[in-house]
Amino acid sequence: MNWNTLLFETPFFTRLLSTLVLIAVAVSIRSIVVRRLMQKEEVDATIRRRWIVTARNITFLIVFIVVVVIWLEQLRAVAATIVVIAAAIVVATKEFLLNIVGFIYQSTAKFSDVGDRIEIDGIRGDVIDQSMLGFTLMEIGSGEKTNQYTGLTIHVPNARYLASIVKNETRMWGDYVFHLVTIPIENSPEWVFAEKALLTAAGEVVRPYLHVAKQYMTTRARHQSLDEPNVDPRVNLQMASPDRINLILRIPVPTRHRGKLEQEVTRRYLNILEEMKKPPPDSSKDEALVEPPSPFDATEPA
Repeated sequence: MNWNTLLFETPFFTRLLSTLVLIAVAVSIRSIVVRRLMQKEEVDATIRRRWIVTARNITFLIVFIVVVVIWLEQLRAVAATIVVIAAAIVVATKEFLLNIVGFIYQSTAKFSDVGDRIEIDGIRGDVIDQSMLGFTLMEIGSGEKTNQYTGLTIHVPNARYLASIVKNETRMWGDYVFHLVTIPIENSPEWVFAEKALLTAAGEVVRPYLHVAKQYMTTRARHQSLDEPNVDPRVNLQMASPDRINLILRIPVPTRHRGKLEQEVTRRYLNILEEMKKPPPDSSKDEALVEPPSPFDATEPA
């Protein structure tokens, strides 16, 4: 009796070999697809990263389903045993199962995607990776008014989607969003000049892309059956205290350049205020420096 022949002909070995071949083929195809996507330099980096993550998750899901189908008969054979220890498994893998359920829930509801800027449980950042167990954020902070990376990456389990409030700053408008800039000033009649200076500075900054932002936001608003937004810079007044007024500027900005453009608006605003405070040139002094013509210089008529 040839034991090697009998071993190779067993259903268990056949299923095991099929599983190994399937995993090898899936990993090879995924590597080729990822390599091809990485070479597409003409595509935006965020979109490329989103495709890569999607390809990886789809590959994992397909392999998981096929492996379950291959071993289904074996799973039926041990179903009675699984039922006995099911309670213990659920307790031991509670967090794992919650992460899987959170992934399915997030994938169905689409709270966020790779490239989106979100805030969850006070953690704010750009989503750079997603998996069955969690997602990775490139942290931005500190504070909701800050738009600079801290250099830290944070892994958040998918179970947070089931019990936390998720704020998505880029889902609605996509490439362009509305950004608020708060400028505190003293409560004095000069607030009129400050408002004018702020609107002037904002108009200079947004002028190069205002038309494109208006078209983009109008299209998105119609798609969502919303009123068309007014994208022109506007200033609202807020009485922060009896002696202080907050000028709250709203401007449309490219999603990835909010911090940069806020700094540019603030600097231009301060420069315009400084120019307003300069006294106008005194023309009387200039006239005094010019000597009046002497009557003796005039030539007598012949």
